[in-house]
Amino acid sequence: MHVRPYRIDVPEWLMVEALGYPRYGAQGGDWGAFVSARLGAAHAEHLLGVHVNLILAAPPAGELTEEAQRALATVGAFRAAEGGYSHVQGTKPMSLAIAQSDSPAGLVAWIVEKFRTWSDCGGDVERVFSKDQLLTNAMFYWAPDSIASAANLYYETFRDEGMPPYLFERIAAPTAVADFPREIYRAPRAWVESRANLVRWTEMPRGGHFAALEAPELLLEDVRAFFRPLRARQAA
Repeated sequence: MHVRPYRIDVPEWLMVEALGYPRYGAQGGDWGAFVSARLGAAHAEHLLGVHVNLILAAPPAGELTEEAQRALATVGAFRAAEGGYSHVQGTKPMSLAIAQSDSPAGLVAWIVEKFRTWSDCGGDVERVFSKDQLLTNAMFYWAPDSIASAANLYYETFRDEGMPPYLFERIAAPTAVADFPREIYRAPRAWVESRANLVRWTEMPRGGHFAALEAPELLLEDVRAFFRPLRARQAA
């Protein structure tokens, strides 16, 4: 196996070398969005396209517009009010994970709070997610005792070099963004255009950070609409 600079490139090895697909598409939200963007930046020759529902982008050089100033203020407010989880998991993940591995109530409280705060639920988490969905999600961490390894992702990512450079690489592959109104980070379209080969931008009527669970029909429709012409062009 050829070792690449970032472990985030493993999906490229899996799709092309292990499974033998010369061309494929990538879709993701949250950390999956970072992986998809990395693939579209480093391996564009194999990517039909990249569809994400979260994307990091910096403001273009020059004077900040009012839209840019509002976006930066929103990012700052999120970091101040909601960034504690990332700092703890990125610096002392086991201090938290040991307690979570010992207390199912503590684990569920930690997870469900994010579903409530980061979704388009208006403060009523059960308006969007059922108890079965929330408990099933928590069981993915409780049953295999995987909350520590999940949180350690933050520590491993940011330990050596701070913000990894691949998070802002230029995405050469055709890119689509599904912009959900309650996503935790929303880069203005102009910022994304300066980073990616943007060919599709969809402003969604509802939904938040957990789009695939909150509004699966909206996300799926947009994914299909983006990849359908790319697949047809590839087949021609």
